[in-house]
Amino acid sequence: MNMKCNLFILVVTLFGNPIDTVSIKNLENRTREKICAVGGRQRICVPVDYQKYDLPDMKSPTLVTIGVDIKDIPKVSDKDFSITINAYFNVKWRDPRLLVSKDYSKEGLPDPNEKNDPNVPSLTAINLHILHNLWLPDVEILNLKSFETHSVLSKLEGIWIDSNLEVMYALATRITFICPMRFNAFPMDIQVCKFQVGSFNYDMSKMTFQNEFVPKDTSIKSILDYQITFNPLKDRDTHYMAIGMNYSATGFELVLTRKMSFYVVTYYLPSGLFVIVSWISFLVNPEIIPGRMTLLVTIFLVLINIHNTIQTNSPKAEGLTAIECWVIACIIFVFGALLEYTVILLKLKIRKLKSQTGLNSSFKVKNCSTKMVRGSRADKFTQTDLVFLCLFPVLFLVFNLFYWTAVFWWRWQNWTII
Repeated sequence: MNMKCNLFILVVTLFGNPIDTVSIKNLENRTREKICAVGGRQRICVPVDYQKYDLPDMKSPTLVTIGVDIKDIPKVSDKDFSITINAYFNVKWRDPRLLVSKDYSKEGLPDPNEKNDPNVPSLTAINLHILHNLWLPDVEILNLKSFETHSVLSKLEGIWIDSNLEVMYALATRITFICPMRFNAFPMDIQVCKFQVGSFNYDMSKMTFQNEFVPKDTSIKSILDYQITFNPLKDRDTHYMAIGMNYSATGFELVLTRKMSFYVVTYYLPSGLFVIVSWISFLVNPEIIPGRMTLLVTIFLVLINIHNTIQTNSPKAEGLTAIECWVIACIIFVFGALLEYTVILLKLKIRKLKSQTGLNSSFKVKNCSTKMVRGSRADKFTQTDLVFLCLFPVLFLVFNLFYWTAVFWWRWQNWTII
């Protein structure tokens, strides 16, 4: 009997209490933690009662910080009104439901000689397998056309968490968004585009957004038709109305100023010089029809071809663009010179017909009078050409003053508004 009692005590002592203690601890760990990830010297765990579809803080608005680190803007399309950017898209928020503890199993104890401020939390890269168990903001990019994530061997993305439970999720992306553009002042136009990020589901009472930084102008490496500058969003653009609710938004503003040098050299200068060359026709004798007519018709057809090229290559606008108005004015000036010479030819033709009706007069009288009439005609047509030679440059100069004054005034006015 004593032997049986001693055996029972020995079994309870050796196997009963330790097994109960370990099982209780394991049970507590399983109920408290769902999944864990170790990064650096930190261990981040997601509790079992964690709901990835619930907001991190149900009592106050969740603050989400957006940072768009632009590396380049490879394309600005005037045809489909879109802008394409290559950037690191960073999203930050705080999730107090996560569990963070120290873990030295991978990197060991910290070096005592390292000078790290314990009050400054540092982001620690965490394995991406925990991402599927975390709450993520339902981020929406307004006027989005496409959102592509770059990948090499896998998607270029990462997640970082610090000791203050601040979470940062970053993606290497190629973003294309729509920008409403107006091209009536093309090629002196200035476009203002807004890159806005907000929530798809939650209004301002549940989720607010703020901008981490404004991209730098020096980040653009591609050769574009625009000079691009970045500005913070105005206060009126940090919120918007949708389905009867007020949503928070953040982002930045892009000011696209078109570079004019290409269009001045390619279109403005040649067309203006063609108008000036057309004035040489006023110095050509009106009776030399092939030379004067060939000069004017050739210049007229060249300007028509320039106008067709501009219409093909220019973006669509409501009505005429500024450069189309310029070329049409140049065409009108050349057509005016051609019309003036046409009137002279018409008068020569009429007087020739009238002179042929006076054949009943004597030959001598006719011969003498013909020489006098030809001399007076030549003087009269020469005076007409000289009048137009003085009038057309003055009119073209007045047109240039009005045109360029209006263009630069409009451009300056837009700059002051921006």
